Amino acid sequence: MIPPIIDFEGVTSDLDHWQSQREELRRGLHQRLGHLPTLPSEVQSETIGKRNHACGVIEKLRLHSGNNPGIPAWFATPRNLKEPGPAVLWCHWHGGEYSLGKQELFEQKHTPQSPLQCFLEMGLSILCIDAYGFGERNGQDLESCGDHDQEGEHSLFKHFLWQGSTLWGRMLWDDRLALRYLQQRPEVDSKRIAAAGLSMGATRTQWLMALEESLACGVAMACMVRYRDLMHARALRLHGMYFYVPGLLEYCDLESIMALSAPRPLLCLNGAEDLLSPAAGVTTVEKCVSRVYDMYGQKDRFRSDVIPAVEHECSPAMWTAMRSWISQI
Repeated sequence: MIPPIIDFEGVTSDLDHWQSQREELRRGLHQRLGHLPTLPSEVQSETIGKRNHACGVIEKLRLHSGNNPGIPAWFATPRNLKEPGPAVLWCHWHGGEYSLGKQELFEQKHTPQSPLQCFLEMGLSILCIDAYGFGERNGQDLESCGDHDQEGEHSLFKHFLWQGSTLWGRMLWDDRLALRYLQQRPEVDSKRIAAAGLSMGATRTQWLMALEESLACGVAMACMVRYRDLMHARALRLHGMYFYVPGLLEYCDLESIMALSAPRPLLCLNGAEDLLSPAAGVTTVEKCVSRVYDMYGQKDRFRSDVIPAVEHECSPAMWTAMRSWISQI
């Protein structure tokens, strides 16, 4: 296999060298994501409805993205909040559950506790949007050509590819728009926002931490895929079409992307039996990313736990670790 343009060993010899290379690396990631609209300086939104929850207030929103019908979202904030506080941008999973999307905020199907209940109890506000092809957007975005579920995902991928863009780039663009919306909310301290998610949501979190310096910390659960090791494991079928970015592997691999999180806190939690994240790749990424955090003198701000006897799932131990990690913001 052809070596990547970004040689991780070559850009991490010392902190000064890394600092001089990291912006170039980030620019290269933007280029691989394809043509994307300019993010607005202010995000417009529409409130669809509001209701009370035992621990807070929930708003149903539509974020204006310049692309009809906009981005459906849930925003919730703790009750009786007296000053701007911390918040979480929760990135939903895939799992073939195209009709679910942002509704996972209320679910306890794949997590020991619903994310909504968890974060409101912790005193955090939370925002979750429907990604392209999921939830209310399943078959509804113009680019999906009216196709639903996996066919819709494939149509979205093909549409954006022909337009010189990527489905992954557009999904991340929406997440970055959502982050800017969170930063605007009067209930939220813009310097205390975390990104977190499970499976596809973990990959979204890893990339958002790389692209958005304003994020205070990240938690990525049940997905830590080094792309070369996925190929070596002959396991490309295990990830959806959205996951694949043209030309990425000739440029860099996951360790370079995740290293851009440093020196901010980043927690990765994976199951030892998770076939979607080949173990050899997890070990390589841990070693490389740890070295970058060490150069900053912030070794404890990066942690990667591999939980024995756990597959592609979020175990109670992983959920507890996530809560503890996010509480530091």
